[in-house]
Amino acid sequence: MSKTQNVPARYVALLVRYLEQEGTDCAAALAETGISRDSLRHTDAQLPTEQITSVTRLLTEASGGRRDLGLNIGAMLSPGQMGELGLAMLNCATIKDSLELCARYYALVTPSFAMRTSLKGALFEVVWQPIQAVPYDLLVMAYDIALMTFHTRMKMLLRDEMPGYDIYLFSPEPPDRDRYKALKPARCYFGQGGLPSLRITIDADVVKRTPMPMAHAGDLADIERRLAQRLLHHARQDQRDWKAWVTMMLTEAHGDQPTQDELADIVGLSTSTLARHLAAQGTSFRELANHVRHERACMWLRDGRLQVSDVASLLGYTHAANFIRAFKARAGVSPTRYAAQHSQP
Repeated sequence: MSKTQNVPARYVALLVRYLEQEGTDCAAALAETGISRDSLRHTDAQLPTEQITSVTRLLTEASGGRRDLGLNIGAMLSPGQMGELGLAMLNCATIKDSLELCARYYALVTPSFAMRTSLKGALFEVVWQPIQAVPYDLLVMAYDIALMTFHTRMKMLLRDEMPGYDIYLFSPEPPDRDRYKALKPARCYFGQGGLPSLRITIDADVVKRTPMPMAHAGDLADIERRLAQRLLHHARQDQRDWKAWVTMMLTEAHGDQPTQDELADIVGLSTSTLARHLAAQGTSFRELANHVRHERACMWLRDGRLQVSDVASLLGYTHAANFIRAFKARAGVSPTRYAAQHSQP
């Protein structure tokens, strides 16, 4: 089965528009990846994921490696550019309803991520997580886009009543964190650990009481019926590379590795169904987890700054002896010998 999947091209279109407004020539990147400008003009335009990855990296390179592109794209993304989903969000009764609707149909925004909402006491929580394999650089950019889109919508709807809110990012604090000052009055917390995710918490009362500007239940019902049909069609076309996704989630997780149950829950599957998907690709969760754990061990041992017992602890082993046996069975040498042979000066 082919693992190539088409995804919305709206972010590429916005990136091209922004860069050209800033004076960056995008023609070479589009030509190299075989993307015509006509293919980016329609709201529902789609391109293969590999093509979007390639052109995004080339356009970032053409910009001089700018790290603020995600935030700038997010500021440009309006409900009108999200087609019927954007219209449905505007027809919801409140901000809370609008965000919950967006989460239900988020696969139509991008099939690479899931968006979830929940009430946590006095806070309303929104979480984004990848449900397809996404390279780390594009993962950071995608979260910047989601951040700024959320912030821009809240500022427009709440105006002077905009409350302070909290943003939790799994990635380490960047050297240029000043670019996140544009998100005030939000507070950004980096290096939160756990699975690769973006989490926002905001005053629940604010999002529950603030109405949307075009609230109309009748129009919303009609639009949501069409969205449900599109979502069903999308689900039938799903050609996800489960092995690549599980490997990415294990690799990018900080701290304890996630369990198979945790990953299955993220994508709305039973543990046994996820296991069947992996088996169809000739692997298992245990095999992938052991591989990622071993690769991390090798990386830390080559670095040379950690003791074997420290590496064992970071990998979740209760006893260093268990780690030593497991490592030797896979590498053919003990961790100490491996470190001596491969440690970097």
